Amino acid sequence: MFNGRNRNRSNGKPRQREYDKSARTRAAILAAAMDEFAEHGYGGARVDRIAKSAKLNNHALYYHFGDKEELFQAVLEHGYEALRANLEPRDLAAMAPEAAMAKIVEDVFEFVQRMPKHMAIAFDVNRNRGANLSPAIRKHVRAAARQLIDDIAFVLKRGRAARRFAANIDPEHLYFSIFALGSFYFTNAYTVSAGVGHDLLSPAAVRARKKEIVRFVLAALRPE
Repeated sequence: MFNGRNRNRSNGKPRQREYDKSARTRAAILAAAMDEFAEHGYGGARVDRIAKSAKLNNHALYYHFGDKEELFQAVLEHGYEALRANLEPRDLAAMAPEAAMAKIVEDVFEFVQRMPKHMAIAFDVNRNRGANLSPAIRKHVRAAARQLIDDIAFVLKRGRAARRFAANIDPEHLYFSIFALGSFYFTNAYTVSAGVGHDLLSPAAVRARKKEIVRFVLAALRPE
């Protein structure tokens, strides 16, 4: 005869609880690691601080992530997966070309706004000339970029067919421009706020900037 404990094992409840606990532990480690890498960069980050912040010992951290480099890769993957998730779902085909392009611009702007730690980590990767970009990470970066570039190309094609957009716009270059317009605003907000004399991170200022970037991009796409 099975006792209650064995019955729970047979129907998978302890295994599910163990899985849930493991998932929560990994999430706590990733959150602590994102804080650490964003503040100190890869070179200055310390695994013991990450473990302490996640309320774990180093052994538990290494059980889930083999070493500091593997943890850094996981944090980067998480950021690029968040970008891809931010782009879905949206039915660009159901929108007018201008509305669809405005949606793309707004999505990128809002991603940069919501993910300052990821942007700081990406800046650190570029500062170190991509030294930490493993083949797996490059695959995630390409997937996120490709999805966005394909969306831009799709909307440009529809806009050209409707004679609403200029014919000589390159989707990849437009991707660069859209990301640059959003990322510059947030990564330089404190120095530029000092220069213009008001807080560029206030809700009203952020809304105004998003609206202006959309207007700027759409104006650049109009046929001459």
